[in-house]
Amino acid sequence: MYIASDRLEPQGDTLWNAEKNHPGSISMLSDIFNDPIELVRCYIEPNCRYQDHTGNTGKSACSAFDAINLFMGDGIDPSIKGGNQLLVLGNSGLGKTSFLSLLRLSQILESRDRPARCELFRLGLDTLDKIASIHNPSECVLLLDGLDEDREARSSPRQRLLDLLEASESFNRVVIACDNRYFFEQISDQSTGDEGGKVGDFDCPLMVMLDFDTDQVDMYLDSRYPAQWKQRLFRKGEREDAAKQVANLGVLKHRPQSPSLVGFLFDNDGPIPDEYALMEIASVQWLVEESEVAAERDNPLLTIESLYDFAKILSTRMMGLGQYSVSEHRVLGWLPADKDPFQLQLMTFGPYSLLQRHEFGAGERSYRFLHRSVQEFFAAQQVLDTSSPEEIVVPGFATNKMIDYIERGRSSNDEHRSKKLIMRDSNLGGFGVEGKDLKGAIIAGSESDETFEGHTVPEDDFQQVRLDGDTGMEKPEPGSPVSFEKEEGFSLDMLWVPEGSFNFGNRDSPVLIEIPQGFWLGKIPITQRIYESIIGLNPSFFVKEGDGLPVEQVSWIDAQAFCVELTNLLPEGLDEPLEFRLPKESEWVYACRIANRNWFPLHEYNNNIGFRVALVRKMPKPDIPDTLEAPSSLKLKTND
Repeated sequence: MYIASDRLEPQGDTLWNAEKNHPGSISMLSDIFNDPIELVRCYIEPNCRYQDHTGNTGKSACSAFDAINLFMGDGIDPSIKGGNQLLVLGNSGLGKTSFLSLLRLSQILESRDRPARCELFRLGLDTLDKIASIHNPSECVLLLDGLDEDREARSSPRQRLLDLLEASESFNRVVIACDNRYFFEQISDQSTGDEGGKVGDFDCPLMVMLDFDTDQVDMYLDSRYPAQWKQRLFRKGEREDAAKQVANLGVLKHRPQSPSLVGFLFDNDGPIPDEYALMEIASVQWLVEESEVAAERDNPLLTIESLYDFAKILSTRMMGLGQYSVSEHRVLGWLPADKDPFQLQLMTFGPYSLLQRHEFGAGERSYRFLHRSVQEFFAAQQVLDTSSPEEIVVPGFATNKMIDYIERGRSSNDEHRSKKLIMRDSNLGGFGVEGKDLKGAIIAGSESDETFEGHTVPEDDFQQVRLDGDTGMEKPEPGSPVSFEKEEGFSLDMLWVPEGSFNFGNRDSPVLIEIPQGFWLGKIPITQRIYESIIGLNPSFFVKEGDGLPVEQVSWIDAQAFCVELTNLLPEGLDEPLEFRLPKESEWVYACRIANRNWFPLHEYNNNIGFRVALVRKMPKPDIPDTLEAPSSLKLKTND
């Protein structure tokens, strides 16, 4: 048995005794699990629906521990590609990260009884390199968390998952956690045969985590506010107050993350309508409590305003880097010299503080927020509070949850309600539109004449440009369609799409998606003839004389490689360097919507049928300053 509820208490005792007898002995664990003692003490086993290849169909609920024990044991079919790779899905706040953390912690505490070691990674830019660096993968259990927040998955979520599955296929067991809605809207593609845990050639077992029921919520409150006489003496009435506030959460109480914030809700007087309101109430109370403690400790620099500004700056910087934990040395390095705003060392950091600090001995510390949602909430507040009088600009690193918080804060605040919401390079799937829709399926079109600014573009209006890498190559002129020629039979026609914007919301609540620079977009998908000329082979199944059909049977990686090779044919030293790449979702939707909507006919735009390329001005990488501005004197808005 890999994990069981009756083992949690002994594991908690082991951790508590280790910390009591050897202070700091579990500090390294804290950076992975926040407070591992509190995680084990208050963890409530979730229920799930489990589907595998041994007869479990996922039609009825079961214990998540029973399901994971089956998967870690003999309940897999090794002959099936993906049979040892489990997908764990669940809605936001259902505890997927805590579940994976508990698996990793259980492995550490009971490693003597386990034949395989265990690694837990937060998915990010270097994950594939980390996976490749693990020796003897057949003896390792690999846990991958946060596919829905993985920055590498933004351009092609489905391909990102396929790459991870391919890279981890040789491991003993693999568990990948992802948001339920994100998986079925952005990754699973039924038109290609995906169903359940089947993605491409991989047929993975599937665990879908379920909301807490009322009994599980009560069990959590009992574990957090125990009924022993000592706790009742010092925490008189807290259990009853917590139960009252949990009732005010309504349907939110069934998400494990929400009751974990109940300690900040005791002064709340009424129902909490949604997650944004929950975060707002909890953050205000946290700020108030920290400022009161600071006053008692004679730390006048730590005020509600300074801590609020610091939380916004810290969360925004961490979001921009894609990090969820950062060293104190780095935090202080982000601030101007000698400008520690309120002496971080004097802050209190309880197990449920919204900002957590972890000690590693020898003065080493790291910081993280209690939940990723807390970090996303403060980053959203920074976007709102620094917005201009006319518009709110959503940064490119914003996650779906952060975008939701920005939109909710905008709609609930009179100051922001009339502002336009500007998005650049953001994942439009954050608004609940399926990935395939964003690639053209929502656009009604037909095979009509191509148009340019509302008018038919005659063939002789195309600028002819030789594509051979010669420094004397004529430069494409922005504003005009261009036809690239390389050899006889090679003609890559591209239409100019001017800069602009389109409303992704509605008249009452505009969401303005901005395209900051014009670009060229392929008039038709890349043909087999052009693809073979650049790559040297034609992978297509449907081939006929002339090779005028779109290339197919190419992956996202193949399409990216094609763009790189095509870019290599452009000369160096251009006044404004250009590059070929795949169009972004926002660019594709914009191109289909402008003019009379028939620039680009409706095509099923996926990896197997074909792809278009875009030619854009190569943007320099942004400079990241070594320091941040000192916290401002912005005032926190409360309900007082």
